[in-house]
Amino acid sequence: MTAHSVAELREAWRAIEAGEFAHGPRSAPTAPGTATVWTPAPRERVVAVVGCAGGVGASTVALALATATGASARVVECCSPLASGFSATANAELGTEGPWRRGSRGDVLLERPITGEAILPVPTESSVEWTLVDTNWTTVSGAGGWLASVVRTLDDVVLVSNATVPGVRRLESCAELLGRDALGVVVGPTVKRWPRPVKVAAAGIPARVHLTDFPLDPRLRVTGLTPDPLPAPLLKAAQNVLALLRKEPT
Repeated sequence: MTAHSVAELREAWRAIEAGEFAHGPRSAPTAPGTATVWTPAPRERVVAVVGCAGGVGASTVALALATATGASARVVECCSPLASGFSATANAELGTEGPWRRGSRGDVLLERPITGEAILPVPTESSVEWTLVDTNWTTVSGAGGWLASVVRTLDDVVLVSNATVPGVRRLESCAELLGRDALGVVVGPTVKRWPRPVKVAAAGIPARVHLTDFPLDPRLRVTGLTPDPLPAPLLKAAQNVLALLRKEPT
């Protein structure tokens, strides 16, 4: 079970009273009067990591990618506070800045929203080279408000799902909604070990989506993300994903 701070629980209750709460992960709504245009900092490469369904491992993939860059990186989690996968992940808590709670894991900065109206923050350090935006399928469905408009401006989109027939079908649906090139990361066994029904379902994914596999760690399935280092197989898989991203034009 993921632990949440008292402040996060208070904010969640405030969201319920304000009618902003929804069951399960969701993207932050657009705040009234808030601009929907966001520009990354100079030399900042932004990658959207989109969970095609709940609990498929998108947050783990985003964190692994940020860690595997070997550079100054951050993961920006875009969901309601109670849906956070990062509440017990940082090695050090760095306090709050505006509507964002900040923590760190070595060279990786973690930013997660305190409220449901937080707009993607500009890096506090100009040296941030990579930003991984951890979000969900609503941002490619057109229902993600300002965040959906941001995702559609990015060159790099990673669609994450799991190696099941429903999971692969959700990835196909997200790919169709996105309507352009993307990288599909399927969490589970290697492609060669996919059950035949999964391979058949995967045949329906558009050719513009390059599929790759990503291992499922049994320990993290139980504990969730913790301050402990990520297992080596996950980081190796993340390096493979980054290599595929680096082949794409920026």
